[in-house]
Amino acid sequence: MKILVSPNHAAPVMTFLVVYHVGSRNEAPGNTGSAHLLEHMLFNKSTKNFGHANGHQTFQEVLYEAGADFSSTNMTTSYDRMTGFSTLSADQIGLAMRIEADRMGRALILDEERRPEMSVVRNEYEISENNPSRALSKAVWAACIVAHPYHWYPLGYRSDIEGVSTEKLREHYKNFFWPDNAEAVLVGDFDPIEALGIFDREFGGLPRSKAPIPSVITVEPPQEGERRVVVSRPGEVGLVEIAYIRPGSLHPDYIPLDVLASILSDGVNSRLYQALVETGLATDIDVRNYTLRDPFPIDVDATVAPSSSHEKVEAALKTALYAVAERGVTEEELARSKSRIEVAVIRERDGTYQLASALGEAVASADWKWFVNYLEAMKRVTAEDVRRVAKTYLIPAHATVGWFVPIRNEAPPAKAAPAPEKKAAGSKRPGAGGASQAEGARGRFADRTLHRVLPNGVILDVLANRAVPTVAVYGLALAGRQEAPVGKPAIPSLTAMMLTRGTVTRNKRAIAAILDDVGASISISADLSEATIVGSALARDTRLLLTVIADELRHPALSPEELTKAKSELRADLLRGYESTGLRARERLARLAFPTGHPFRVAGREEMLTSLDAATPADVRSFHRDRYVGSGLFLSIVGDVDTASVAALADSLFAPIPRGNRPDYNRARTEPNAPERAIETMRGKANMDFAFGQASGLRRTDPEWEAAIVANAALGQSSLTSRIGKRVRDREGLSYTLASRFFWSDYLDGVWMVDVAVAPKNLAKAIRSTREEIETYCKEGITEAEVETQKNYFAGSFRVRLGSNAGVAATLASAEKFGYGPRYLDEFPDRVRAVTREQVDAVIRSRLHPEKLHLVVAGDLDSIPE
Repeated sequence: MKILVSPNHAAPVMTFLVVYHVGSRNEAPGNTGSAHLLEHMLFNKSTKNFGHANGHQTFQEVLYEAGADFSSTNMTTSYDRMTGFSTLSADQIGLAMRIEADRMGRALILDEERRPEMSVVRNEYEISENNPSRALSKAVWAACIVAHPYHWYPLGYRSDIEGVSTEKLREHYKNFFWPDNAEAVLVGDFDPIEALGIFDREFGGLPRSKAPIPSVITVEPPQEGERRVVVSRPGEVGLVEIAYIRPGSLHPDYIPLDVLASILSDGVNSRLYQALVETGLATDIDVRNYTLRDPFPIDVDATVAPSSSHEKVEAALKTALYAVAERGVTEEELARSKSRIEVAVIRERDGTYQLASALGEAVASADWKWFVNYLEAMKRVTAEDVRRVAKTYLIPAHATVGWFVPIRNEAPPAKAAPAPEKKAAGSKRPGAGGASQAEGARGRFADRTLHRVLPNGVILDVLANRAVPTVAVYGLALAGRQEAPVGKPAIPSLTAMMLTRGTVTRNKRAIAAILDDVGASISISADLSEATIVGSALARDTRLLLTVIADELRHPALSPEELTKAKSELRADLLRGYESTGLRARERLARLAFPTGHPFRVAGREEMLTSLDAATPADVRSFHRDRYVGSGLFLSIVGDVDTASVAALADSLFAPIPRGNRPDYNRARTEPNAPERAIETMRGKANMDFAFGQASGLRRTDPEWEAAIVANAALGQSSLTSRIGKRVRDREGLSYTLASRFFWSDYLDGVWMVDVAVAPKNLAKAIRSTREEIETYCKEGITEAEVETQKNYFAGSFRVRLGSNAGVAATLASAEKFGYGPRYLDEFPDRVRAVTREQVDAVIRSRLHPEKLHLVVAGDLDSIPE
C-alpha cells in the first residue's frame, strides 16, 4: 500500500485520505450503485472495532467528538474510486488512520444494517432526481456511452439499489478492499517519521489480496452519428447539453482539452460566454473536462434564457465549438487560459483537505507523477494543440445533444429557491504539485493580526501566512436582502451582481481580462443578512486584486445594458432555485414565522419576479449609495503578504468610501406565533422536504449563543450523530439528509428549524419520528455526555476551519462583524468548552417550544398525512 505525504505546518491541522481503486466502473447491470451503497456501509456501520453491532461507538460518533462533521470527514464514490477521509486537529492522526484501517479490512457488512441504509441511499437517489440539470446529464452521458460501465451514474439504478443483496456487497468488498488496491494521502502538520510509524502500525498487518483484482475490459465502440435525448419533466428553465467522447486522463490530448475547456468557458471573455450570455441567448454556460481514467465526454451546457429557445442555444453552441476546430484560438486566449489554470491549481495548496483531495482524485484516475507534472505539461500546450484536439474530438457526427424541456409546474403561483448544484463526475483539474515544507504561522491570531479601523468606519484585518504563495480577501457589507427597500426584494441581489459588471473606468470585459491574465478571481453576492466579497489571487498580485475590488465597490458603472443582462440571469437563477423542495419549504416557513414587513420574511416567487422585472438603474444606484458604505464594511486579507504594507494599501483604496449610516437593528424580537401547517405543491418531484420550525428569538451576539448551538447540535446538527439523525436516518433509514439549525441568527433574531428530505411514502413516519424526538428532548433536556460531545465537536471543527487562508479570512470578517475582533479565533474553543449542562437546558426551555412548531411540506402532494 502506497502513502503520499506532504507536511505543511501552517496550521495545527491534518487530512488523512485513502483512495480505493473501485467505483461505478467496476459494476455491472444488476449491481449498479453497489460501490456507493457499500461506501455507506463503511462510512458509519459496524466493523470489528467500531459500530453498534459490537457495542462500540460508530465512526461518526468518535469523529464528531474529535471535531469532525460532514464538511471535514466523509466517504465519497465516483466512477473510478471510493475515498474516505478525515480532516482533524494534528494530534488526531492516529484516530484518522485507525478508522480507515478498520474500514479497509474489518467491515462486518450486516444485513440488519444494510436494510435501513438502502432506503437512505434510495432517498439520496431521489434527491438527485429532483435536480433537472443532473437528470439531463445522466441521460446525455448514458446516450453518449453505451457499452462502458461509465454508462450509469455512480448512484446506480433505483431497482439495483433496492435489489442488491448483502451477500453481493460482501463479495464486492472481498474483491476490491485490499491494501494493494488502495493508496493513502497525508497532508498537514505532522512529523513524517512519526506519522509513517503510525501508518505502518495501522495498515502493515492487513494482508494483500488473495486473488487478482477484477479489471474493466470493455472498450467503448466508436460513435457513428449524432445522438439526441430529451428530458421533459416539471421545471422552470430549459437546458441544452452537448457531449463529445474524448480520451482518458493519461492520454496526451487530455491536458490540451483542459486548456480548450478553459478558453471556451472560463470568465467573461471566454468564447461561449461572449457567444451566448452576452448575446442574451443563455444565462450561463459551462464546459467540464472531468479527470477520469477511461474515455468520457467533454461536456458543454447552457441555461436557456427566458427570451431564447433550445434551438437557438444549440445552434450557437455548435457554431462556437466548431469555429475553434476550424480557425483555432488566439495567443491571447491561450495565455489567459494558462494563467487561470495555473492559479486554480496553486490554490489547491491552500488547506490540507484541498491538496489531499486533489491528489487523491489524481491517483484515482491518473497517477501522482501526472499530478506533480501537470502544470509543466499544461504550460507546454500550444495554440495548435488546442486547435488539433478541437478538430479531433468536437466532431458533429460524434455529438450527443440533450435538451431539458420543462413542463411548467401546476402548483398555484402564490406558493413559492439556491440554484441547483452542479453535477460532479470527478475532478475537473488536478491540484498543485504538492505543498512545500512551509514556514510555520504559529501563535495567537490576536497577536498576529493587524487590526485597524479606517477613518470612514471600515474595519480591516490583515494576517500573514507564508504557507502558500496566495492571498485570500473576504469582505462583508451590510447590504443583504434584509436591507431591501420596501416592495423591492430583488434589489440587494441585483446590486451585488452589478458590482462586478464594470466600473466607470473599465467595462466588464476589461476587468475580466486584467484578472484572467493573472488567474485572479473576485465574486460579490448577497444573501439574507449581508453581501459577501470574495477575492483570491497569487500573493504577488495582491495590489491588483485589492485595486479592482475597491474600484468595483466605489465606482460601479451600473449601466442599463448590463442591468438588462443581469436581470435575465438572475431570473433564470431564481426560477431554477424554485425547483428545490428544501428551499421552498424553508422559505414558506419563514413567511409563517415572521410578520409582514419583517426583514427576514422571505418574498414569494411572484413578488420576487415582479420586483426583478421592475428594477431600474436608479433603484440599484440608490441601494449602492446607501448600503455599500464604510460604516457597514468588514474586510480581512490573509496570505503571503507583508501586513504593514498591505494595510497601508487597503487604507488608501478603501478609506475614500463614504462613511454612510449603518442600518438600524433596533427591532423587537419576534415571539413564536400560533403553529400552522402548510404545503408547497411541486408536481413531478421524486423527493420531498418537510420543515418544523418557529421564531427563535436568538441573536448571534446573545451571551447564550454557545449554549444554544450545543443545544441544537445534540438534537439535530448532524444526520448521523444527533438524536433526530440517529433515529430518522441511522435506525429507521427514512432520510439521506437532515439538519437542524438556528437559522439567520444575526444582528436580528431568526428561526429554529429542522429540515428533513424524505421519500413520499416515508413522509408520515418521518414527521412522526422527528416530532417525537423534539418533544422528548425538550421534556427531558440534554445529558452530560451529549454536552461534552458537542463541546468537543465545536472546539475541534473551529480549528479545522482555520486551516486555510480563505477559512481564516472568512472567520476574521465574521468575528469583526459581531464586534469580537481577532481574539475570537483564539477564544472560541474556550468559550464553548465553558458551556454547562444547566446553561444548555435553559436554552432548550427558552428557545424551543414543540407546541408552537410550524410544519411545511414541499413536494408532489396535496395534503399532509396525519
